[in-house]
Amino acid sequence: MSKALRYLGAVRPDAATHLLSFYKHSVKALDDKTRCLIQIVTKVAVGTERGLRQYAPKALKAGASKEEILDAVMMAFPASGLNKMLDAIDVLIDLDLLPEVPGENKQAGDNNLGAIADFPMNKMSCVHRPDGDLIVFRTGPASAKVYLSRCPHSKTTLCKGVDHGDRVECGMHNWVFDLASGKCLGPDPEGKAGLIAVKVRVEGGLLIKDA
Repeated sequence: MSKALRYLGAVRPDAATHLLSFYKHSVKALDDKTRCLIQIVTKVAVGTERGLRQYAPKALKAGASKEEILDAVMMAFPASGLNKMLDAIDVLIDLDLLPEVPGENKQAGDNNLGAIADFPMNKMSCVHRPDGDLIVFRTGPASAKVYLSRCPHSKTTLCKGVDHGDRVECGMHNWVFDLASGKCLGPDPEGKAGLIAVKVRVEGGLLIKDA
């Protein structure tokens, strides 16, 4: 539930109850996949990036293919126009929820992430790679913590989140992660997944990602 909807529920509970009841009953005849694909169309049409980031992963989880997700975005074109449709495609590229480009080489390539000395101490750095962005948090002269940049909750990239130095905040639902441990700090951290660690080693002054 969004902050705005929680606020409405607190100050106008009757209105919020009727709104949620209408929404619940208006989609009773739709299966989850269809409902999520329709939500994608509406989010593109109104230009709501947050909603698109919420419902595109849900559509995939509900059984939609990446081709169907792309088709849903393109179906919004008559109402959204070209710019909103292209903005939506940019979001889905970021979420890795689009079909692969035919013939595109997706090899990860070199596992050298860079010289350890080039990463600032106790601050977040991002390394952009073909196989997915990584967060590097250097903890010592020859040591670093490395994580996948994907938020385990919203699947958005934390490299585009809020950098708090030794913590990073997801720009989607405001989860905060400790970069020294990878743990979720909240809000309401109990039971929430932490960052996914990547095994690395320092060799010859270079930070190397293990195969």
